[in-house]
Amino acid sequence: MRTEKNFLIRKLLPACLISASIFAAAGMDARAEVPYETYCYNYYSETVAQPHVYLYDSTLSFGGLEAGLKNPQDMFIKDGYIFIADTDNSRILKVTADGRPVMEIAYASSESDRLSKPQGVFVTDEGEIYVADSGNGRILKFNPAGKLLLAFGRPVTDLIDESVQYIPQKVVVDKDGRIYATAYGINMGLLEFDTEGVFQSFMGAAQVSVSPFEYIWKNYFSTKEQRARMATIVPTEYSNIFVDKDNFIYATIGNLSTADMMNGADAIRRLNPTGKDILRRLGHYPINGDQYRSEDGKWSSFTDVAATDYGCYFILDKANGKVFGYDYDGNSLFVFGRNGYREGNVQNAVAIGINDDASKLYILDYKLNSILVYKITEYGEHLLSALRLNDIGDSEGSINEWREVLRLNGNSEFAYTGLGKNFLAEGEYKKAMEYFKSGNNKKYYSKALYYRRKELMEKNFGKIMLVLAVLILIPLTLHYVKKIRKWAGKVKCAMEEN
Repeated sequence: MRTEKNFLIRKLLPACLISASIFAAAGMDARAEVPYETYCYNYYSETVAQPHVYLYDSTLSFGGLEAGLKNPQDMFIKDGYIFIADTDNSRILKVTADGRPVMEIAYASSESDRLSKPQGVFVTDEGEIYVADSGNGRILKFNPAGKLLLAFGRPVTDLIDESVQYIPQKVVVDKDGRIYATAYGINMGLLEFDTEGVFQSFMGAAQVSVSPFEYIWKNYFSTKEQRARMATIVPTEYSNIFVDKDNFIYATIGNLSTADMMNGADAIRRLNPTGKDILRRLGHYPINGDQYRSEDGKWSSFTDVAATDYGCYFILDKANGKVFGYDYDGNSLFVFGRNGYREGNVQNAVAIGINDDASKLYILDYKLNSILVYKITEYGEHLLSALRLNDIGDSEGSINEWREVLRLNGNSEFAYTGLGKNFLAEGEYKKAMEYFKSGNNKKYYSKALYYRRKELMEKNFGKIMLVLAVLILIPLTLHYVKKIRKWAGKVKCAMEEN
């Protein structure tokens, strides 16, 4: 009985300490004041509370401007500055990280050539500013000082019906100068232009999946009236785009149907220059936000994405005001945020951005006409540092950071998996298997088990071959000894008869 009691104490005490560490790391008082939860999903599709990765810090309301923001629709963060597409004020603003105005672009070639409701802005490494001038149906390119360098309008192609109004919404430029844009009502993918603004092609069309039953019913059994009432099967539109350091384009899809969400359709893609989706999806769940509807019946709806240099990406959910963090493999890192009226909540989030080291996260809210700023926590620093060190091949540093993550959050399956990956890379397969088991990662556990078996075979190959040789030789030896004895007996009998 005493032994059983001691056993229970040894098992339960670490769990209690782990739970205590989670609340200690987040701060009991601070947790009560934060107007949102931070959680993730475990292997069993259950939400698990975890320490906050980002905490609300401040709101940039731009009171120093002669006219405040009015229905802003996009922002871009570059070298410590924030560029804002102030849509209903028909201008592009450049402000400092604390909201002080630096530059305003309201006109293109002259004062008579005013911008009209721009909805997208992008800045290159050289400081050139690209604008989706939506109301004028064109894309503009300015130098860092705001001087117009290039303007081009509707793409010349027979693939867009003349009756369709051309309204560019978002724009990005890759490292080779290729320009990509999304446009309202155009669902054939991203529009690709060369460096001079000449239309090249559509890229990365996002096809809607259709079940065989739906296809057969619509085309062979439904009446003409039914077909007229049925929704046309067309590709979906991208809601936003982002270029990462490797020249690949992240593209979000914000208008997935309930059926799409129920069937586990992914709401984001990572496109290579040929338009092929190369996003890694090795997590337990589809990359489409929450696995369940919110309390008011809304599915997640992705509206923007920002990525770090080491493969992590953060996606903004406009329907529920949440931020979803994923690693390079598509594993869920964290979820935080919500819609509401308390300080730190959003009301109509439309764009997301991060600074160079991801220590600050920015959310543009077009209803609040403000930018909400969130600062990374100690827990978040260890989490992202572990991923960054792993990306550059610093296994020892990554292992130390993962251990800090577990110290602050003993329930993190992802941290166990992270440690397992490091030990797997170092060839410590047995230890890797232990961590993958704790992290409920069957895929990597099987991989570590394969290498562990291979290692044991190579290490004990000589012994195994020796045992096999003995097992083969003993029967053969006995067989030939028996034959020799039999032959000797015959010879002896023949000699005695003579």
